Amino acid sequence: MAPDRPPFARPPFALDTVVCATSNQVSTRVGDEVVILDLDNALYYSLDPVGARIFELVQQPTPLDAVLDAVVAEFEVDAQTAGTDLLALVDTLVAQKLVEARSSSAR
Repeated sequence: MAPDRPPFARPPFALDTVVCATSNQVSTRVGDEVVILDLDNALYYSLDPVGARIFELVQQPTPLDAVLDAVVAEFEVDAQTAGTDLLALVDTLVAQKLVEARSSSAR
């Protein structure tokens, strides 16, 4: 365990991680955004156009490197920035139990 990481922290995700939306949420497009309802906690979340596209892509189990490729192809963003932002979003979505993540070996 890294000395600067609390023992309860999740490990960082890698681009070979496979993610998929969970069944405890429903989502819909509203314009170019996505609104997600967490069915367990009755909380709403909203994702901007890039987040909305990412959430669309992970409705089925999808490796993050494929999601990153799509984001870089579809939006004006470099791979480094997109990758950093993608991993941060996935961390948040996993923490809120809106997506599940598993290692690529579990594909």
